[in-house]
Amino acid sequence: MADVLCLGEILVDWVCTTVGAELDKAQQFTKAAGGAPANTAVGLARQKVPTAFLGRISDDAFGRWLRSILEEEGINVEGAILDATAQTRMAYVVTTATGDRKLAEFSRIACADTKLQPNDLKQNLFAMASVLHFGSISLIESPAAEATKRAVEMARANKLLVSYDPNVRISLWPSKETCRQTILNTLNWADVVKINEDELEFLTGSREFAAADNLRKENDLAMLVITLDSRGAYFTTPKGSKLVPGFQVELVEATGAGDGFNSGVIAGLLPIIKPAQDKREALLNLDLQNLSDIVRQANAIGAITCTKAGAIPALPGREEIAAFMQKMSVKN
Repeated sequence: MADVLCLGEILVDWVCTTVGAELDKAQQFTKAAGGAPANTAVGLARQKVPTAFLGRISDDAFGRWLRSILEEEGINVEGAILDATAQTRMAYVVTTATGDRKLAEFSRIACADTKLQPNDLKQNLFAMASVLHFGSISLIESPAAEATKRAVEMARANKLLVSYDPNVRISLWPSKETCRQTILNTLNWADVVKINEDELEFLTGSREFAAADNLRKENDLAMLVITLDSRGAYFTTPKGSKLVPGFQVELVEATGAGDGFNSGVIAGLLPIIKPAQDKREALLNLDLQNLSDIVRQANAIGAITCTKAGAIPALPGREEIAAFMQKMSVKN
């Protein structure tokens, strides 16, 4: 059975092969599996964490291909429901001249991930797991929004730790304000939340760490992490806060770096929280140094992911992470 349940979307990323081209000028694309919860699931599986993916996947050629990728990674797909009435969601990605990824467009009509039903969720998976991880894309439309809420309720009933990456994609929402309010209204569903600096400003109007501290307190979070690209990450907990420096690497593309970071945090916390009956309390009992070590390794996973193209193809395994950490410790 799986220790971590990742709920939400899996989709096809079409990445323009011409660096710096806008979508209207783009001519050639490469196909890659994507979707933040699916990326996180793969990141965990490559760190040898037993993981399951929960969501609806189109029973079309693309969907069956996506499901096969999860299976090839050793991810439990018992909770991945094939839906013959839905389409696979597509994301069209261009990159800036410096290699930064920019989402240009999403498909929105009859996408399989929006059709997840509360009764799709399997109690046996929740009974055996330690962590539920989800994002905000599954909160945009019914019935997936209701299914996500039900998953959080099932996680709470089974005393799982709940991890939430809002992963703001405003173009998918009815309005910017609907996106903002929905995320603010659901932050308190989680124990651990990860956002980036832009998302912090979007939610609070500020990029200051004090705004992050206040956001954590207002939502009674056990841990809030703000990723800062190559500068590292800042985390805040009831015991205090800390800035954990990042790693300087040669950027190829940043796709999936945040999802890799999530997998690092969850994988780092898992050995500590899994034996505990109250997993949130086990997290709250960790001191800042232990959390700092976990976040540093998550920073490393994010950095490694930036050195390769694509999300899932770039996510590292345990040996690569260990080698990178060793190399960087020697350098420093």
